Amino acid sequence: MYNDKVMEIFKNPKNVGELKGANGIGTVGNESCGDIMKLYLKINDKEVIENATFKTFGCAAAIVSSSVATEMIKGKTVEEALELENEAIIDFLGGLPDNKIHCSILAKEAITEAVKDYRKKQAKLAKKAAKEGVKAQTKPAVKEANKTKEKPVKEVKEDKTNKMAKINDATKKMEETKKRLSLFAKREKKTK
Repeated sequence: MYNDKVMEIFKNPKNVGELKGANGIGTVGNESCGDIMKLYLKINDKEVIENATFKTFGCAAAIVSSSVATEMIKGKTVEEALELENEAIIDFLGGLPDNKIHCSILAKEAITEAVKDYRKKQAKLAKKAAKEGVKAQTKPAVKEANKTKEKPVKEVKEDKTNKMAKINDATKKMEETKKRLSLFAKREKKTK
């Protein structure tokens, strides 16, 4: 099913785990297969990605796509990272089965979500600095702060409720997937 390069990366993935001091975190998931990716970015003041790590619950293609994506964006600017297409991940791997292409798309989406999180945090810092009469440290943060408008309290509460519902759904699907994997593993042991 997978080529040798995919299997080698799967056996020895790079950049696995949480990243202390991450200032951009993106979490994405695929409801149909149960894959969940969490990408951590450490971005410096020049908007260069100094480090990237991941935690992925999913199949070999999801883990490999996460590993390759983190390697491909290290040392790149945020804008360069956003330009990374899932096809580049697939090409680097020498291909993925058609039914696993979505894993490379998830990796691309995780990068996008982590950058959104970074920019949101930078905008908050810029607003706080502006409020206190201190010059903001980064130009992108100032631009983002000028675009951002405060949401009404009711809308914020609804957003949090919707997010919690999505998280609960994703957690339930993860538990169901774990149970299926456990049953599959038990069946495999019985047949051996």
